[in-house]
Amino acid sequence: MKLDKKALLLAPFSVLIALLICEIGLRLLTPFGPGRGPAELAVSTVPGAASDKPLEVSEAARYIAAMPAAAGTDRHWFSEDPPLVRTRTPVSPQRIARYKDFERRGLYGPQADYVWNRKYVERQRCSANSMFRNYPDTVLAFDPPGGDVHPHYRFAPSTTTFAGLVTNQFGLRGPPLEAVKPPKTVRIAFLGASTTVNNHNYPFSFPERVVFWLNRFAEANRYDVRFEVLNAGREGLNSEDFVAIMREELLPLDPDLAVYYEGANQFDPSRMLVPPTVGRQQIDARDPVAKHIVPAAIRDHLALGNIVDRVANGFSSLDEPRKPLHVLIWPMGVSEQTPDINSPKLPLHLTTIVQDLDAIRTSLQSIGGRLAVCSFEWLARDGLALSGTRHAFIYKQLNTVLWPLRYSEIRRLADFQNRVLRRYAESRGVPFIDVAGQLPQDPNLFVDAIHMTDTGERLKAWIVFQQLAPVLRAEIESGQLPRPASQHLPKPPSLDATEMSTHCDSPPPGKQQ
Repeated sequence: MKLDKKALLLAPFSVLIALLICEIGLRLLTPFGPGRGPAELAVSTVPGAASDKPLEVSEAARYIAAMPAAAGTDRHWFSEDPPLVRTRTPVSPQRIARYKDFERRGLYGPQADYVWNRKYVERQRCSANSMFRNYPDTVLAFDPPGGDVHPHYRFAPSTTTFAGLVTNQFGLRGPPLEAVKPPKTVRIAFLGASTTVNNHNYPFSFPERVVFWLNRFAEANRYDVRFEVLNAGREGLNSEDFVAIMREELLPLDPDLAVYYEGANQFDPSRMLVPPTVGRQQIDARDPVAKHIVPAAIRDHLALGNIVDRVANGFSSLDEPRKPLHVLIWPMGVSEQTPDINSPKLPLHLTTIVQDLDAIRTSLQSIGGRLAVCSFEWLARDGLALSGTRHAFIYKQLNTVLWPLRYSEIRRLADFQNRVLRRYAESRGVPFIDVAGQLPQDPNLFVDAIHMTDTGERLKAWIVFQQLAPVLRAEIESGQLPRPASQHLPKPPSLDATEMSTHCDSPPPGKQQ
């Protein structure tokens, strides 16, 4: 068979034309053109800050200087601290011993001081993977007023724990409060999990700082009003727990405003992944780290070189573990940019969260209170540069709990979650506090991808304060606040606790010892 010379010449010419068309298309329609691929992005930190140490307050103040200041506020307040809670007491030897026993059992030490929901323990202790299987024989428990499993636990009232938590007589982190709200007082409740209660050994939680600065704001502007904090944050809880906390624990204290900050404990994208994959417990030391495969000379001049380089790395950011190829499937009928917040198909449990926010808002309205919703910050983006020492916990969380999501996908989902929260606030006519839009993505402000250092929490508190101040100014000047104490508040729940067994075949609970 005789070869056609024209056909031989046409084949490579056709390939060249196809490659040229691909190159033009990639340059025009994708972010993978030369010099502008996502792999070239990096996270900047404060100038002069070491890459492996957390920021001091003086260094973080540079961020404050770059932010606009609300009218009637002073940036010098950023370095000021609230007074220490005077009810801190010595920790008994028994509490210390129990805490250390929990740690020896491989449990989270602060759980030694939890007061558990009896209904939750009864449901959990007989399950195949009971969280109580390594617990001591008994735990303290309370009887939930509504007979529900939410909230799963409370903090003990009027307690100083070995972990450093100091609670008031209502089991909330912070200073003591009068049961009846005093005249000319505005009470601000904060609903959230560990990112709201904060590390137990920090001297203050971010809600305490917000309210301290609000009182400075009131003094500076000669408003005849005093602010009080109700920090109802508890690690590990979610929106279903917050509904019960608001209804049973906070409404009796007559909050004027409740600030919602949470976005991690229901952040579960596993159902969106193809093939289905679950997270992992530890970093695999054998994980290949994403590095450039294609030489720079080609990447810098050809979009095709750039895309080949990205495909070879599984579209992972440079220096993150190379992720196995997978697809993130978006729910059909859900708009990523303009989500319908009433859709039953919202991912990341956002349909449930929206319903729970409505329940919280309705509870507040019943006593004349109001809800405010915050965006939630995840430290994740394509090209995130992390130190192997200072940022080890950030690196681990991003590459275990959320495995095999790429940093860019975590950012995409976090942005979507915040878009839903913003649209919720707009549709319900409640204040939206854009924490994520203001917080710098600086790893030196974070402990892991969601928890911040004490300085980071101070910065987060400043952002919330700056966005709350104008809202509260308007309500004070219009006479809406401070409002008279509500006359028909629900009865406070009993804070009594008794010992109950953690064993499945347990007898009826006995009395507290």
